[in-house]
Amino acid sequence: MTVKTKAESVLEEFWALNHISWEKIPEGEQPTPDYKIILDGQAVLVEVKQIDQDDNFGYQSSSRTVGSHIRKKIDEAREQARTASNKCTPFILLVYNNLDESQMFGTEQHDFINAMYGERTLEISTSTNAITNSYHGRNRSLRNDKNTSFSAVGFLKKNQRGNEVRIYENISAENPLDYSKIPNCIEVTRIEVENSIA
Repeated sequence: MTVKTKAESVLEEFWALNHISWEKIPEGEQPTPDYKIILDGQAVLVEVKQIDQDDNFGYQSSSRTVGSHIRKKIDEAREQARTASNKCTPFILLVYNNLDESQMFGTEQHDFINAMYGERTLEISTSTNAITNSYHGRNRSLRNDKNTSFSAVGFLKKNQRGNEVRIYENISAENPLDYSKIPNCIEVTRIEVENSIA
């Protein structure tokens, strides 16, 4: 018998409290997503990953590379995402921060955006010292030719208000979510395509 992770318990509680139809997918020889949910008739496969450790996290001083935790979890979930893609089914990766009681270290909004679309980059004119361009640059985990099997990546959070889910759209998804079918209990951040994504 497999012991549930904290993330799985929080997520199952979220599904139940919000009356979302779900089922746990049995583990097999090939990597499979953790759950299948039904959102207004739309089947979606969901993988949940948990952040448990970071040697840079401490109570006195904490430093990190923006987006590194999320990039790592995207990398860890690629096989599960491919399984969903083979079934032509939308796939959501949710990340739960079990490391930080405030659930912020490595899982703030800019961590997701930078991990998915690249680090925020500014171009500065050497003659005027003015910013001439701003775009998402290196270290993109999602793009038209990479990880298109992810429909969205999101944050699973437990706080005093209860359990929360926020997802960030993958604009390059081969099986996009039908956002009109996403219930209000799931916060959605749609991504605007920038002309200057490098």
